[in-house]
Amino acid sequence: MNRITIECPKCSWEPDDTCRWKCSICGTVWNTFTTAGQCPGCGTQYKETMCISHKGGCGQMSPHLDWYITQDSPVPRSLFEVLCFWKKEIRCPVTKKDKLWIEHSLLSLCQLFDPIYFDSLTTILPIEFYHDRHFTGIEEDAQYIFEKLISIMRLDAWEIQLLFFTNKSTIFSEGIAATPSENLKGTWNSSSAKFIDNGLGHREIWIELELLTDQTALTAILAHQLTQYKLLTEYIIEQDNLTTAIATIAFGFGIFMGNSYFKFEQWTGNSHQGWQISKSGYLPEQVIAYAMAWLAHYRREDISWKLQLNKTMKKYFEQSYYYIERNKESMKWVME
Repeated sequence: MNRITIECPKCSWEPDDTCRWKCSICGTVWNTFTTAGQCPGCGTQYKETMCISHKGGCGQMSPHLDWYITQDSPVPRSLFEVLCFWKKEIRCPVTKKDKLWIEHSLLSLCQLFDPIYFDSLTTILPIEFYHDRHFTGIEEDAQYIFEKLISIMRLDAWEIQLLFFTNKSTIFSEGIAATPSENLKGTWNSSSAKFIDNGLGHREIWIELELLTDQTALTAILAHQLTQYKLLTEYIIEQDNLTTAIATIAFGFGIFMGNSYFKFEQWTGNSHQGWQISKSGYLPEQVIAYAMAWLAHYRREDISWKLQLNKTMKKYFEQSYYYIERNKESMKWVME
């Protein structure tokens, strides 16, 4: 890489390691050039940087990227190029085996769904998904999320009934019935949700009432359940825990999954079969983040939505995204 210096575009003042800037949003104090202008406290991306007058500068504002001066090549034109300067080695947050599995799974889904449809999908933002609805932790909230997911995923889910169970004494909304888990067929193992296939076009999704207070986890779990249903009924593929999880991310629900990752298990009884989910981290956050980053590159998405990820997920996503950015020329983007 060509030699890069950092200096004010207006007066050529060069900041040193002791210089600090303060975020106007959250008050974090840090050296803005160690993060390419992004506040490490709240994630705000500053496009302009002020020259520090009491350190010998001119006190004027200039575009942040204009501060990076190369001796033998143009000024860096992207945030990625700046980060590459500060962090020369960007490691992939997942193992080589997991990386290959994620990429192969997503390319397989692209073929399964049809490339045009697959490319049309996009990351769904919680703020847009929930819109202006005020959630109070009641059964109607789950029904709202359930119906919204059916619409987004283009499902004909007339045969699925959303039901509730509880292990606690609960006051229910009028017309809503809940069944104690011990009265349901199958093994619950304290899971928060369960899919039951009774055969003859009669399927049920059972949700633990206590889960209604966590709308993010509830959305992730229902999205996973409905993705499994879509794969089974529309694409006729065998039930596969990992394929379903990756497909749920491909449908756009990565933010919900990453912010409340969960465990998925299949079960088979004497006369029924299905799957159950509990919020306990079946898919590692690194895997979810890498899949989201790969999809963001593949679909050429604006990744400003990364600010809606929790702190850990955002770190893994950025690491994955910039790793792919640096290595995308050598990666496989079509199924051979």
